Amino acid sequence: MKKFLYSTTALAVAGTLVFGADANAAAKPIKIGVGGFMTSEWGWGDNDGSFETGGASTTTTSNKRASLNNVQDSEIYFTGSSKLDSGVTVSITIQLEADQAAAAQNIDESYMKLTGDFGDLRLGSTTGPASVLKHTAPYVGVAPDGGGSDNYITVPGSNHAGNSTNVTSSGDANKIMYISPRTGGLAVGVGYTPSTTNSNASPTTGGNAADGGEVIEGVVSFETTMGTSAVQADIAMESRSNDTQALRAGVKVTTGGITVGGSIFKRNDESSLRTDSELGGTSDLNSEAYDLGVSYAMGAYTFGIAKAYGEAQDGDGVDDTESKWSLGMSYAIDTGVTGTLTYIKADYDDGSTGGAADDNSGHAVIGQIKVAF
Repeated sequence: MKKFLYSTTALAVAGTLVFGADANAAAKPIKIGVGGFMTSEWGWGDNDGSFETGGASTTTTSNKRASLNNVQDSEIYFTGSSKLDSGVTVSITIQLEADQAAAAQNIDESYMKLTGDFGDLRLGSTTGPASVLKHTAPYVGVAPDGGGSDNYITVPGSNHAGNSTNVTSSGDANKIMYISPRTGGLAVGVGYTPSTTNSNASPTTGGNAADGGEVIEGVVSFETTMGTSAVQADIAMESRSNDTQALRAGVKVTTGGITVGGSIFKRNDESSLRTDSELGGTSDLNSEAYDLGVSYAMGAYTFGIAKAYGEAQDGDGVDDTESKWSLGMSYAIDTGVTGTLTYIKADYDDGSTGGAADDNSGHAVIGQIKVAF
């Protein structure tokens, strides 16, 4: 797969340079446009009382959180493109995190894209093809498979489970990825990430300092539309140099205003040092997840209900679990302005200890206004 990616990159770049040479000589610098979004939300959350006190009647430390919370999520996109005489379009995208509460890493994705009859080739810091082409349950409002409720319902530190079916573990690390043109509804995507550390330094491959973050992924996607009905599906795989492999599959069907969908995910850990208790293995990476959901669109309103569940092994025959279900409503207030209201119920169970400080359950009601520009 590496050779395929390298050859695809070389051919695409060479074609751009050769056939677009005259255009490059006379072309003006790419003009940068600005876009993005700003989301403001207020929410109410409630956590299990035993978890908040750690099971003790009195304590100097506490997991208790305020019931009411305000969260901001904003990004600014800098984009630009230029079409060469060859027909190849060269574009750039830089996504800037725009909130004071954001992590120190203020740049999200930052990549170059070459598109044309040959397909879509992306170079730089961006999400992988399995993420770009994935299909999950239809979520309305705050998605139950992400961290949207974590600002209100605490995730116990000892819980290692995740309920997302997104197979891509390379995140936005530097990579090469290619997505073919869609033919007969089918498209293929492949990606190679040298290291998930997202460093420009060549990753260490041997000894105790080995990075183990090399990721190879591939996906086959199918999408077709028939009148007011549509079918979307995908199956993807991932192989990492840390001796894990993962598979995912998803399907979504829409007819009229009703959409039904779901997806599944499974990661297999082949490292005996992590999985064999006789060798001292305590960091097993075997895990699985699924989601299911249905939504109904009626004019400017959309309603939906969904569930996302995941578990991860935490020792021989022991599983940590994360289970959430959500009930959401969205309303298109105006062009680019959307309001949502979401109820989320979350449950976290630590299979190894089961102590009061390791298990939590809670509820959250979250209202959002999102402005896209």
